[in-house]
Amino acid sequence: MKRGKNSKLYLYHKKVAWLYWLKKRAEEIRDALGMPIDKEIKEPVIMFNAVGLQTRMSCEGHLDHGLPAPWIDVEAPNRPRFEYKKEREVFRNLARKYKVSMREVRYVLKPEVFDEVMKECKRSGETEEYKKWKKENKKLLKKAKKLLDEFYKNRKVDPDSKLEFQIFSDFSFRIHNGGKYYKKAERKGVDKLSEKDKKILAKKIEDFRKEMKAFAEFLKHKYFSDNFKLPQIKV
Repeated sequence: MKRGKNSKLYLYHKKVAWLYWLKKRAEEIRDALGMPIDKEIKEPVIMFNAVGLQTRMSCEGHLDHGLPAPWIDVEAPNRPRFEYKKEREVFRNLARKYKVSMREVRYVLKPEVFDEVMKECKRSGETEEYKKWKKENKKLLKKAKKLLDEFYKNRKVDPDSKLEFQIFSDFSFRIHNGGKYYKKAERKGVDKLSEKDKKILAKKIEDFRKEMKAFAEFLKHKYFSDNFKLPQIKV
């Protein structure tokens, strides 16, 4: 039996070790408010990262705030701090003017003034670093679409439970379900949904979570398959 670095046994143990590290990290992650990853979305977050879909934010879905279905945001690592060529210069000048840090500039400007500042920055064009980062997002999106297509190849589910993509302007993306209820809540807030919708969602939200977990289980089988290679992820 082969026991070298290319043997199946060696690669299996390497995958186990990487997955263990991801699970340990998931237990330690906290958001800006000090809250851990939601319990019902933790396993999907771990498996997204295991297959190379690096996550940024997530939620298990809630009926009293946020959105009434689970979602996970994915983007390439090492997002550049500045998008536009003159952004650093403009923010540095404003920071000096208001005697604050560059990160605090947006908080001392009125929203309409900040929007004008960003328009000025945008006219200078995107930095090369930001362009490269967006290309990496496109690669991740292509990979995620391929995985989701395979997952649904012979799978029939309720349209509201089916996972779908929400693609942002920088080609980072969100995988979520919830169908029309997700879209309604995103548009006007989950607290503004009709009582009828809320009653339906109280029954459906567990199905939404189960579908996300089913996709995570699919990713797990994919991850441990012989032909799956560990992605090169910078952490």
